[in-house]
Amino acid sequence: MKPFSYRNRIAFNYIVATAALLALVFFLVFFVVRVAVYSHLDNLLDKVAEKHSKEVLVQDGKITFINKDEWEEREHREVEVNPVFIEVHGIDGKLMDRSPNLKADELGFDVNSPENKQFNSRLHEKHIRQVKVAVVRDGEKAGYVSAAVPIEGYLLVLNTLRNILLVSFPFSLLLLFLVARYLAGKSIRPVRVIIEATQKIQQDSLNDRIPVFGKKDELHQLASAINELLERIESSMIREKQFTSDAAHQLKTPLAVLKGTFEVLVRKPRNNHEYVTRINAGIDEINRMSEMVDQLLLLARVDGKQYLPQLADTSLVEMIDSIIQRFSRKISEQNLSIVFNPESNLSAVSDPFLLELILENLISNALKYSNPGDKVEIRLTQTNDNTLVEISDNGKGIRNEDMEHIFSPFYRAGAMEHTNVKGYGLGLSIVKRACSLAGIQLELKSIYGKGTHAVVRIPN
Repeated sequence: MKPFSYRNRIAFNYIVATAALLALVFFLVFFVVRVAVYSHLDNLLDKVAEKHSKEVLVQDGKITFINKDEWEEREHREVEVNPVFIEVHGIDGKLMDRSPNLKADELGFDVNSPENKQFNSRLHEKHIRQVKVAVVRDGEKAGYVSAAVPIEGYLLVLNTLRNILLVSFPFSLLLLFLVARYLAGKSIRPVRVIIEATQKIQQDSLNDRIPVFGKKDELHQLASAINELLERIESSMIREKQFTSDAAHQLKTPLAVLKGTFEVLVRKPRNNHEYVTRINAGIDEINRMSEMVDQLLLLARVDGKQYLPQLADTSLVEMIDSIIQRFSRKISEQNLSIVFNPESNLSAVSDPFLLELILENLISNALKYSNPGDKVEIRLTQTNDNTLVEISDNGKGIRNEDMEHIFSPFYRAGAMEHTNVKGYGLGLSIVKRACSLAGIQLELKSIYGKGTHAVVRIPN
């Protein structure tokens, strides 16, 4: 069985609700008309019965019409359009008199039936409505007057109305279904546009976007949400391509060195010293690749925002001391001096991993690009809004034209001038992304040939 389309489901649900409402309306219409018709008939019967109960003569236990002769004469002269049938019964229910238009017929009388209660009956297979009222004389019940009127015309009107409502109900629903289906199709046309536009978007066309409709409604929100999702997917794909491209580009050099080293080794027999030298060179390249892969993965992790910052109260003094201890060998080899004399044990509420990542890279750069015997100074200060970590060196510095590129992955300012400085151009790129993720501000100023000054602002 083929499932309903979304348009047909909307139309069907609308028709189900409309059918219930329409059935209620039709029932109320018929009920109100029926009540109005019978109310009119009952008022007429009550007036007629009350009138004739006063126009009868009660004498010697018999009840007769006072003006029956005039009634018979009027019946001969006129044709009754809406005849009224009257019967008079004794207290025991015995028929005593009847209106001339009944001739030999009887309305039928039940002495136990309730008084002043209208009901339907038949006279010559024709529908009539009648009522029974008591004839009271001197405070005592002397008999009964039964009045009836034909209701064939009224019932014909009610039955015709009922048939019209019953026949028009399914046709109304069918018409409403077609109209609802058309309106539903018109309403979901923008959804089709969104579907068609989405189906056209492929991996190589992620920069395409869904048309956003002018009205600020649910369709506008849907299109906007899909476009935001596409932007995130496109950004993720760009990062993935960038990571793959960067990794492939950067790993080519150590792989080429390894290949060249092993090719040289297998060309001819060599002594143990040459083997050891070449193998150690290969191990250095492998270590270099391992370090590069670690940094690339760290860059991808931070850049992809897969890491969720975990805030904690962190001692900056202990963290910086630990970082300096990590670089103690390098500091000793280059005869560098570290000036770090904090006045108090300052702490900051931040993510310890990201904060250490930022400070370690900045201190590493300060040490890396300092000249032998230079001084690197680290200062801690605190304001009402921020905790500041300032790292200053008087090393090589950065040219002005390089400043706008230093945060780009694999960009190394003056790489040809500083061939003795090992690096991959990833440190500051990682720092920038970590600062963004941790909500930390970084200011970097540098004068070529005189040194660099970095300020890390950690919000309190």
